[in-house]
Amino acid sequence: MKNSTELLTSENLREKGLIGPPKGAGAHFKRYLQRKNLTAADAARDLNVAKSTITRFINGESELSIDLATKIKRVYNAPVEVFFRIDAQYKAYVVAQNIAKSVA
Repeated sequence: MKNSTELLTSENLREKGLIGPPKGAGAHFKRYLQRKNLTAADAARDLNVAKSTITRFINGESELSIDLATKIKRVYNAPVEVFFRIDAQYKAYVVAQNIAKSVA
């Protein structure tokens, strides 16, 4: 930071190596399950979806669908609104990184 009045932003903190890159909603859902002592298999059973649906989501191989979000909200009362916001921020970060790479 150039001076003490400069705002602390995620980008500033990343540039200084103080925080890592953002993660998609699936990574946050994985942590949510861990805090609840649930496995991907437990979530699949509870949400009545294939285990592969959950594992692809938590591994970042698929996006959070409206259908899955509805089930997560109904079954766990989880903050799916936050998951969607996190995912939007993650996607914006990836786009910015892709643009930076193409300009360099």
